[in-house]
Amino acid sequence: MSMRIYIVRHAQPADQEPNYPGHPNSPLGQRGLAQAAFAGEQFANWGRLDAIYSSSLQRAMQTAEAIYKKQPEVPWHVWPILCETDRRGWPAMRQLELEGTYTAHVDNAAAIREAQGENYPRLSKLGDVYQGAQASQMFDWPDVWQGRLEADTREKTYERARLSIEALRKTYEGDDARIAVVCHAAFGSVFLNVLMGCEPCDHNRFAFSHASIARVDVEDDGAVSLQMVNYVGHLPQDMITEGIEDL
Repeated sequence: MSMRIYIVRHAQPADQEPNYPGHPNSPLGQRGLAQAAFAGEQFANWGRLDAIYSSSLQRAMQTAEAIYKKQPEVPWHVWPILCETDRRGWPAMRQLELEGTYTAHVDNAAAIREAQGENYPRLSKLGDVYQGAQASQMFDWPDVWQGRLEADTREKTYERARLSIEALRKTYEGDDARIAVVCHAAFGSVFLNVLMGCEPCDHNRFAFSHASIARVDVEDDGAVSLQMVNYVGHLPQDMITEGIEDL
């Protein structure tokens, strides 16, 4: 028995397109919506999934929604634990820890983010915004979820990845399960790092273009094999993007 995990990066967000108004938690832009639709078609062509898991950030949820719409009988779980991390901010967080000011910084950053609640629907309300989305948690995560993600350290991010992988293994142990995990570039790289048993690092060891897909097979005996990474075969050439630049 094996668990097949597809790690999907969200499609291109609107804040990487011209004339974005600038509010946090950006949705997908026009190109991103098209990329997400192509990802949904690809998964439909590959065959039925057993579950979809996504970050609770809007760009990941809209990408997961495009996959879900092609397979609406598949359960779609929303886990904030899969949200993006500010990888470039990790060194600064280490410095704050050395200076003894990290805890105060976290509290302030979380309070600011939680005050932006109009841009971050509560977990209990996500199903009202995205039909089919289930905020079913295997973790102790508050309904106002976004503050806990602020001022992330490398250690916190790797622990989030470890906990999410452990939960998936417990859920699907002994099953031939096919799971899509829709997340982000930096967190997706960390997720793969943990799955593959790589040493933690500050850089993105594994690349993810927008709406790209990686696949890892996990056997019940613990054997892990990387089958593909940064797969973009479902995207037309002019739709392959990384940030605002075409690859």
